[in-house]
Amino acid sequence: MADTAKRGKKGRAKAAKGAKRMRLSQFWHPIATSEEVGGRPRRFTLLDEDLVAFRTDTGVTVLKDLCIHRGAALSLGEVRDGCIVCPYHGWEYDRTGACVRIPAQPDRPIPAAARAIAHRVEERHGLVWVALEEPIADIPHVPEGLDRDPAFTSEVFSVLEWATSAGRSTENSMDVSHFPFVHPDLLGDPDHPEQASYELHAEEWGQWFRVPDQFWRSVDGTANARITYVYTHVYPFTMHLHVTEDGDASGRVISVMVIASPTRARETRVFRIAFRNYAENNPNFVSDYLHILEQDRRVVESIRPEEIPASLKEELHIRVPDRSSIAYRRWLEQVDMQGVLEP
Repeated sequence: MADTAKRGKKGRAKAAKGAKRMRLSQFWHPIATSEEVGGRPRRFTLLDEDLVAFRTDTGVTVLKDLCIHRGAALSLGEVRDGCIVCPYHGWEYDRTGACVRIPAQPDRPIPAAARAIAHRVEERHGLVWVALEEPIADIPHVPEGLDRDPAFTSEVFSVLEWATSAGRSTENSMDVSHFPFVHPDLLGDPDHPEQASYELHAEEWGQWFRVPDQFWRSVDGTANARITYVYTHVYPFTMHLHVTEDGDASGRVISVMVIASPTRARETRVFRIAFRNYAENNPNFVSDYLHILEQDRRVVESIRPEEIPASLKEELHIRVPDRSSIAYRRWLEQVDMQGVLEP
């Protein structure tokens, strides 16, 4: 019986190891704000793949930044009559990637193989989202439908480049216990660094948890309060920080959507969108937030390895403060973190 159980365990381990994993290329990721994509082609990078994006009357087009003819970067070309023109030999590609004109032989049929690679693209929340493969999940939602609530306004208020992985950046966004040390006297009290336990709720799309009675003070020290956070993590790299002030009967809410987009394995473009149901009365909101993010960046960019380890055994975890991170890392074990690979 013991030998049978041992063989069964080995068999399950072998099957799990050989199981086909999800790929990051099967999820939607933002590459730019809507304002960054205009009528001129511009290069962006996602999962180590260089892309070219441009806007026409039909919307945004995103192609692999590569001409099939001689490999020139299409982003160096121009947009003409809704098509992108290669800067090298003038080949023209439409929004589907099909080559529609070869100037050197205008009267001959265009080969069927003359195509650029076109990618799925959508605009939502003021961002341009791309999926490099058939997506297995929707574009991350906004909790409680705040993006559809007419009482709420939204703005993309920060786009930053961090020299770390999207996983490390996302993990930092869900970590509360670092506040007294990285943000002393702003988001945490260094004299009281204890982290109370919280209940983690697992969902099909991710996880969420509530952390009440947290310390907050403005950078200039003129305002302070106790606040409650509700953290919502939509896998793989989107965090929502729903913030309310304890004891505030006005019903004011600010929710910050943080999306870490994996440009390369160790480079991340982080987008932040604020949803609020009140007129902004703190002119220092953005500068305060950027001050806090700079404190985070210095520490997070120092973490080695830059990528989250593939196994939970490779770093030490503490049950209460690391509860959400442990759940996240268990989910990441199912994901190929290198992007597009051969099936």
